[in-house]
Amino acid sequence: MEFKVGDIVARKSYNYDVLFRIIKIHSDGVVDLVGITTRILADAESYDLKLISKQELDQRLKAVSTNRRTRMDRSYKNIKGKGVANSYRDTTQNFNNLYQREKTYKKPGTVLHLDSDRDYCVECKEIYKKMGIKANIFNVDEREQYRQVVNLLQRYKPEILVLTGHDAFIRRRNDMYNIDSYKNSRYYIQAVMEARRFEHNLDNLVIFAGACQSYYEAIISAGANFASAPKRVLIDMMDPMIVAQSVAYTPVNEMVSLENIIANTREGINGIGGLQTRGQYRVGMPGI
Repeated sequence: MEFKVGDIVARKSYNYDVLFRIIKIHSDGVVDLVGITTRILADAESYDLKLISKQELDQRLKAVSTNRRTRMDRSYKNIKGKGVANSYRDTTQNFNNLYQREKTYKKPGTVLHLDSDRDYCVECKEIYKKMGIKANIFNVDEREQYRQVVNLLQRYKPEILVLTGHDAFIRRRNDMYNIDSYKNSRYYIQAVMEARRFEHNLDNLVIFAGACQSYYEAIISAGANFASAPKRVLIDMMDPMIVAQSVAYTPVNEMVSLENIIANTREGINGIGGLQTRGQYRVGMPGI
């Protein structure tokens, strides 16, 4: 079968588990692929590919969207139950009465999000809007993120930085602790290091970085609070935003619940990990 750039396909040898978009076709029959709902780069022989019909694509994307919405809502409910609704209440009765009487000003943490995929940037914008989080999102290639991140941090002054795109672990090299075994992990590491030169305190600037199968240990060592992927698994595009949501809505006087993040990201502890980090949700009084 003849394929063309832009076709949506799945791999027969992987039981059609991941949907891809064709981004390049080589003369030797090898096809370069990028994940539709997962943050992975791959290649395959053309004979190993099945063209996905629009009907099947719509059905699978609908199922993914429903799953994402469920995880996002469950994550927020868990955070709210843990303390957002009661943030900044004092134990004294007088303060409680004042708190109940006066209007309050509530400020979730703000986000700067750099992503290499233009389509994902559009989706992220809509999801952050649904989350009620102020986010500035920029389409920046993985190789360029470290060059632009400091200027953007200076301009927007976020509490949360998200660095995402696509990645892949090259299994034929069989060395998960060699940076050359990864498509783009080195660029996430460089961007994290630049961001940490700008703000070294892990609670003043909370960083998530990585994509599918990224070099988790090296990204954390570079200065990220959270990263993917401890077991080099595929992650969903929603997972970094689940992390951002958890940080943005956890009160500043509490630690972000790693358990909540792990429970509501697609692959749990295999896909996302991180360090103890304070939340970025603040309440002021009186309201403004």
